[in-house]
Amino acid sequence: MVKKTLEEIKNNLKDVDVSETSYAERGYHIAIDAKKDNLVSVVEFFDGRKLYLADMCCVDYVEYLELVYIFKSYEALCRIKVTLKIEPDKPSAPTISHIYTIAHWYEREIHEFFGVYFEGHNKLIYLFLHDGIDHYPLRKNLTPVTQEDKVLLNSFKPEEEEDAFFINLGPQHPSTHGVLRVVLKMNGEYIVSADPVLGYLHRMHEKMAENRTYQQFLPNPARMDYPGALFFNLAHVAAVEKLCGIEAPERAQYIRVITCELNRIASHLLWIGAFLADLGGLTPFLYAFDDRENILDILETATGSRLTYCYFRFGGLYNDIDDNFIEMTKKFVKRMYGRLGMYEKLITKNVIFINRAKGIGILENDVVVHKYGCTGPIMRSTGMPYDIRKVEPYAVYNKIDFDVPTGTTGDNMDRYMIRMKEMEISLHIVEEAMKGLPSGPFNAEKIPKKLKPPKGDIYHAVESTRGETGVYIVSDESDKPYRMKWRVPSYSNLMIFPALAQGTLLADAIATMGTFDLVIPEIDR
Repeated sequence: MVKKTLEEIKNNLKDVDVSETSYAERGYHIAIDAKKDNLVSVVEFFDGRKLYLADMCCVDYVEYLELVYIFKSYEALCRIKVTLKIEPDKPSAPTISHIYTIAHWYEREIHEFFGVYFEGHNKLIYLFLHDGIDHYPLRKNLTPVTQEDKVLLNSFKPEEEEDAFFINLGPQHPSTHGVLRVVLKMNGEYIVSADPVLGYLHRMHEKMAENRTYQQFLPNPARMDYPGALFFNLAHVAAVEKLCGIEAPERAQYIRVITCELNRIASHLLWIGAFLADLGGLTPFLYAFDDRENILDILETATGSRLTYCYFRFGGLYNDIDDNFIEMTKKFVKRMYGRLGMYEKLITKNVIFINRAKGIGILENDVVVHKYGCTGPIMRSTGMPYDIRKVEPYAVYNKIDFDVPTGTTGDNMDRYMIRMKEMEISLHIVEEAMKGLPSGPFNAEKIPKKLKPPKGDIYHAVESTRGETGVYIVSDESDKPYRMKWRVPSYSNLMIFPALAQGTLLADAIATMGTFDLVIPEIDR
């Protein structure tokens, strides 16, 4: 597909600089340098070919700012990086939010962190920050926020209407699972509009990355996605390994798969318990946490932690697994297979649950894929069998045969069923990885204590419990990242909630949000 896409770009986009890159070294296949006057036509070209906007970020090179757009295909492995250089003084660029809906949030984020004005964007207001911020936080030279920009960022004013009123869903409401706030405009029991307000847990992890060595940043990713910490740990480690040309031993790769899939099951169990609690069913919560405790006991023996794991290292692991870990894992796998039948009787066949889930929160395939860039179970619920472990295999997933479950209607029930099926598939992957686990070292030899990757950039993605988790790193040959941007699945997945909530009952909207499996520290980063 890469050759075909490259040829189409050269034939259709005559006024752009395009080149083929080394995917093994950069994580993307094609690089395009766009200009202000042709950016929109470049983006429309990808829109017409059903590529989705995987990520969008800004890098401050002091002499200029560079906007980076990452496009990707669901059909085959083909990743494209588009860059646009803009002046650092009063930076501006054309909006693409009218083409890709998710760009609406990406551009708001870049505006408040870098001060880039997007021409044609209809709502450049605060998404994460507040008017107490005096400088653009991710600019290298502490560029002050202009008074004009502060007025623009604070320009949102809810419009009062007769027979309508506003309520806050969150930031303390239990169904938002963290400090997420959604401003709901209501007409009786029905939602007229929903506007998420982010940033209550913002930690500035990406700014921290610029002030820490690659090794010092190792504990940070787990604080973004605490239920699926190993996936973020792996995304960071694997991206740096590719950037530095480090290859972890085969035993370490197998153990990474085993521990990640155990973490996936633990995360899904946490989600099931919380989701059913949102709907008023507390009994499944107790069973789910009982099973989850077994996984935490297993992972604790290897990682020394029960939640915010920092187990993977550049070139391998913190330590090896032992016979006790293997025996405990085998017992859990056997136990969990039997428990899946219990969950089916308790939840799946429960008529109250069926009425709260079936036919509610229906997503259309084209909307999910094309405009919002949703990934993970939300995207697969619409019938798209896209899984990064299959399309872009890492570790040893290419050596293990497993299915990718999909839904048919994209409703709440489909999203529930996919996660239930994914737990069964993860058990199978753990079994197969245990059978194929080789002996040998668990760490690569001669890894420098201080890593200084070569100059350049890289994008690397893994399939976390909620979808595509990607890391974009820019290296300036020092021991600290010049720029590190995290592409988190909950961010793009949440973007679709306002469209789904509009016109629905408040109770149904809470059920729908529950199926998103949102992790708020992941969104806020």
